Amino acid sequence: MRLNIGNEISLFNQKNGEWKAVIVEIKKKSLSAEIISKITPPTKDPDINLLFSPIKNLNSESVIRQSTEIGIKNIYPTSFARTVIKRLNKEKFESYAISAAQQSERLSIPFIDEYQSLENRKKLLNQSNVLMFDENLNGISLKHSKLKKGNGDILVIVGPEGGFEQVEREFIKVQSKSFENICLGSNILKADTAVIAALSLTFHYFS
Repeated sequence: MRLNIGNEISLFNQKNGEWKAVIVEIKKKSLSAEIISKITPPTKDPDINLLFSPIKNLNSESVIRQSTEIGIKNIYPTSFARTVIKRLNKEKFESYAISAAQQSERLSIPFIDEYQSLENRKKLLNQSNVLMFDENLNGISLKHSKLKKGNGDILVIVGPEGGFEQVEREFIKVQSKSFENICLGSNILKADTAVIAALSLTFHYFS
């Protein structure tokens, strides 16, 4: 859609909410707009974050888009022993998140961290109430979690295709502020399906 001077647009961010504005100047790489009125006040995102292992391009795109639509606050792409993806394009991930926020009319865009190894996530784990969704079927149902609605610093962790190594399970458990191993059921899910299922359950119980 081509925009022209005089067109009305919507401007938004997490701090100020959403505002109706009218375009007053258009340049090659920017435009200026005059605020008309407030549409929606700012909202606070649930303190629910995602640490996941990137997967093949289209599947990772689906994870970023759908987790943004659900309302994730921060996303931490992380490499595990069985992670296949060695490098990722953070700018592409950010563009997926922006597009998903616009489509879902979300007023904020999740922060996407640099791609790092699990070993470099120690500080994050130390500060987080971890819900690790593991395919080993030894976890509890999320409805039996000791966390309560309103608990902050929730970090949902979903591992790579092929699952966690045992040493990774132990590392996450030991380093976390609090830790619970959660079961998604008896079926083995694709990695991207597992992420969305885990987030849907977490937001249902804790947002």
